Amino acid sequence: MHLIPLFLLAIASIFLTACSKPTAELRIGINAWPGYEYLTLADQLGYYQDEGLKVKLTPFQTLADGRRAFEKGHIDVMAGTLMELYTAREIAGINPVVFLVADFSDGGDMLLAHKSITKVSELKGKKLGLEAGSVDVLTAANALASEQLSFNDVTLVSLPQPNNIKALLAGDIDAAQTYPPFATKALASPNIIRLFDTSQTPGNIIDILFAHQSIVKERGGDLAKLARAFERAIQYQKTNEADAIARMAKREGLSSEEFKDALSGLKIINQQEQADYLQGDKLLALLHSTHTALSSIGVIDKPPCNKECFTDVALITNYK
Repeated sequence: MHLIPLFLLAIASIFLTACSKPTAELRIGINAWPGYEYLTLADQLGYYQDEGLKVKLTPFQTLADGRRAFEKGHIDVMAGTLMELYTAREIAGINPVVFLVADFSDGGDMLLAHKSITKVSELKGKKLGLEAGSVDVLTAANALASEQLSFNDVTLVSLPQPNNIKALLAGDIDAAQTYPPFATKALASPNIIRLFDTSQTPGNIIDILFAHQSIVKERGGDLAKLARAFERAIQYQKTNEADAIARMAKREGLSSEEFKDALSGLKIINQQEQADYLQGDKLLALLHSTHTALSSIGVIDKPPCNKECFTDVALITNYK
């Protein structure tokens, strides 16, 4: 007489177990760059937990390291630039999709040199260090082009960012394409000067969050939660600046003043501005101009990205 109730109880137990199965972590790759630190600030403040989202932030020393992890499927989301998006897209079966624009570089990416070199044109025939396969290629090309130079006019030395700065300070290279926090250490030396930075080409270099196409399709809601937490971290800084700056500076190994200075070299994109990029033509135009620059120097072969390379799935419309 008890068989039916027990059977129903068993079915109910299985159903409840299935429903309570924990959601998989959203694995995010992040490297040292002030604009990405709102991801870590949101984690410290418990904003992902508030959204019911499990996040695993994986730090990488360089953008190239993060891109390789993305290509291998070791992370679901990457904080990077259009350079990393296009480079990853060259790999068969990798279809990265932008879902958030974090900031644009407004002086943060810079070309540094020994003080004996006073202008970009004097780099002709000199050694220029940069991290191949990263946004350094694009920013260095812009800097050289400002004086009608190209990569053919310099000797390129491919180095990860930490080694790039060590080589510059040691005099092993004449100039280095870099960004904070690495640039902060270099500029502390009286022998190093800034030749060019992205304040001279504002808006051309953007920092983005992009995900695998399968993640966008299967976990669009989680990407929206991530975007909300990111925006909350931005808003937290506006009302609790000292604490927010101290928290973010600590992870980058900088003092609060150094981090504030680094942050001044970029423009954070808030929730209201996302639609200009993800629903308007702003991101599409940047995708096309970046493709033109990268294909012209033989970095990529595939045709340019169009609207298949970005989505508005994570746009924040009800944030309070």
